[in-house]
Amino acid sequence: MIDISKRLLYYKREDVREAITSSCDEKEVATKFSTYFGKRPDMIQYPGEIFDMVKKGATSFHVSEEHWFNPLDLKTGINKSQLDELRKGWDLVLDIDCPNWEFSKLTTYLFIEALKKHDIKSISCKFSGNKGFHIGVPFNAFPKKVGNILMKDWFPEGPKRVTEYLLHYISKELITQNKNEIIFDEKIKYSIDQLSSMLDIKKNQLVFKLKCKKCGTEKKENKKTQYEYVCPKCDFRKNSDIKEKVSTCQKCNSFMQIYEHNKNKCENCKSIEFVEVNDFNPLSVVDVDTVLISSRHLYRSPYSFNEKSGLVSIVIPINSVLNFKKDSAKSENIKINPDLKFLDNSKTNASEATELFIKAIDWKPEINDTDYEKKFSKKKFDIPENAIPITLFPPCILKILEGLIDGRKRSMFILLNFLRSAGWEYDKIENIMEEWNEKNQEKLKEVLIKGHIRYHKTKKKSIPPPNCKKYYQDLGVCNPDNLCNRIKNPINYSLRKSFSGKNKNTEKLTNEQKEIRKKYRQKLRKEQKAKKKD
Repeated sequence: MIDISKRLLYYKREDVREAITSSCDEKEVATKFSTYFGKRPDMIQYPGEIFDMVKKGATSFHVSEEHWFNPLDLKTGINKSQLDELRKGWDLVLDIDCPNWEFSKLTTYLFIEALKKHDIKSISCKFSGNKGFHIGVPFNAFPKKVGNILMKDWFPEGPKRVTEYLLHYISKELITQNKNEIIFDEKIKYSIDQLSSMLDIKKNQLVFKLKCKKCGTEKKENKKTQYEYVCPKCDFRKNSDIKEKVSTCQKCNSFMQIYEHNKNKCENCKSIEFVEVNDFNPLSVVDVDTVLISSRHLYRSPYSFNEKSGLVSIVIPINSVLNFKKDSAKSENIKINPDLKFLDNSKTNASEATELFIKAIDWKPEINDTDYEKKFSKKKFDIPENAIPITLFPPCILKILEGLIDGRKRSMFILLNFLRSAGWEYDKIENIMEEWNEKNQEKLKEVLIKGHIRYHKTKKKSIPPPNCKKYYQDLGVCNPDNLCNRIKNPINYSLRKSFSGKNKNTEKLTNEQKEIRKKYRQKLRKEQKAKKKD
């Protein structure tokens, strides 16, 4: 509990109240009274309001990640479409909170470096007031829209993808291993023994023990193989973890057939071959909670008290994180620099985070092969005997083949499924994919395309590309013609074109033939209606 005289003395400062008020602009505000929050929604417009609430017992102030046209229009139970209408924008706020103080500072430092390497200039940072830090990038650093989706409507999916991408980038680009030594950003070094001791984590939890031989995915747990026994006569079934040489049916005493279900498959590629490794797992020490990125989530405003520690959430220079001392966050030591603000958009270059956002979206596409295959696993799709020529491709596919600025990974997924569904052989698919990649403003890695094609070759079924229209609208390649309005999937467009082309030279029906066909169709309709009534 923070002493009331200490709170009054601190919040009485005009510079403190002005700093808090400026952070509340266009934000939903929640006031904390020691152990509970006041009414929501609320907002703060004037510094005097802060001191009035402190006199009533307020201990800290919390603001939303989202910007709102009018925060007071928010209410409990509001749906997503209503939230999208009320939302004006959102800030990227990374909440770093690690039990170990030194690694909390190190993780914050690595995220800031990752943002810098993506040419982000408007990065700000503040001490949370206890064990962690908040890193901020203002909303206007991001593009106004990606594809056909306004940036304001990318919440919370957009910032979550950016956070996950940055975590992936740090683990691959900023953390390296030299035998038993782990190196962070080529500057900070620890042995695995030191990390184990500092973080109170067992050594075997810091390394990958088994990885898939095929794709390199970590094997998370050792699941037992399960055996299923089926009676061929009465279809009686039973499951067991033990493999019996001979098993007889409990009902009809017949010999049962044994089926082996291997549970030790790779979660990614379903391979059962694993190799023993001793590679350091970066995510065992560097992490960030994306669950906190959610609609109407609040974070402690700059220069508010933290009730647990009694310290203040102060803004700090991004280059001083590793040297930060908690003593500087004591209320009696607070010195506010008016030029140092959290989420200061006055110096932000418009759309400076465009590249970061596009890479984050492309790194983790909305639809991946595994999910898409599951969705269409029960649907049969027959590949045409002869490859459909490019002249019969739909406008969206032709637009993709011209080369893209963004959405390259999602487009690779579309092209591979489309070309295979259109009857193209894999050697020709590889050639057209290489030509397409040359036209892209920024090329995909050759190994990525070839690896994706190799994966496609292992599939037993052919899966069509995603249905129209939203997926293609988001990519900015949807430019429909008259035929597009009559089909649900790009491959249907080409199949229809191909079919109509084959039938151009067929003889026209006589009036008598047309009448016969008309009567036959009427008969079919009557039969279908009769079935529905039954």
